[in-house]
Amino acid sequence: MGTLFHSSLLRAYLSGMLIVKLGVASAASLEISPVSIELEASQNGQVLTLRNTGTQALNAQVRIYAWNQAAGDEQLTPTQDLLASPPIAPVPPGGAQIVRLMRAGQAPSPREMTYRLFIDELPSGNAPGASGVQFRFRYSVPVFLYPAGQRGAPDTHWSVEARDGKWLLRVSNSGALHARISDVTLTGAGMRVPVHTGLLGYALAGRERAWPLALPPSSWRGGEARLEATANINGKLVTTPVAFEH
Repeated sequence: MGTLFHSSLLRAYLSGMLIVKLGVASAASLEISPVSIELEASQNGQVLTLRNTGTQALNAQVRIYAWNQAAGDEQLTPTQDLLASPPIAPVPPGGAQIVRLMRAGQAPSPREMTYRLFIDELPSGNAPGASGVQFRFRYSVPVFLYPAGQRGAPDTHWSVEARDGKWLLRVSNSGALHARISDVTLTGAGMRVPVHTGLLGYALAGRERAWPLALPPSSWRGGEARLEATANINGKLVTTPVAFEH
């Protein structure tokens, strides 16, 4: 296994450089479809379409990382489990390029496997691999490889914790399938706190994810309130109790 995703690339990923609209990721002149890839156990690969809506040619560099979560945060590691062909894709102005994402010949895993596909939009004048190459935009596409047999479902457990004068929202997922979490609101003690509109993030199967909350430490009377979270999980609206951690 390779080294963990280096800090500068991880910061770019976490900064939210992915723009999603109607199933297409786009910024500047590059559009990417689909914005999420799911592979059944019987599938060997899938096609990604890159479109150049601009008037200048561009190159798109494609890289793949195994995606894990530990200590409530993201971990990304270079992998050869999946291959992208071509890894450097020239996209002509007004044209499109097909990138094929393929399994590297391994048998389906007994559990869900998760990856991140990163696509860097490079200026057309940069030679791929040259030192000092600068990307203009970076796109992140989640990739889910489902196991053979029953797919399973997410099973999320929510809690809040006061740490270092700030509140953290934690979501642990003891289920066998990732949880895509969006449109989150916390309610309790006479307060209604919109945590995030749109996609908040993912809690992977068997993992935990944490997000900071913009609330003063005195909120909820030190953990005496009863809290509930309302969220969209994998397209389904869910209301669930929220525990206090000490």
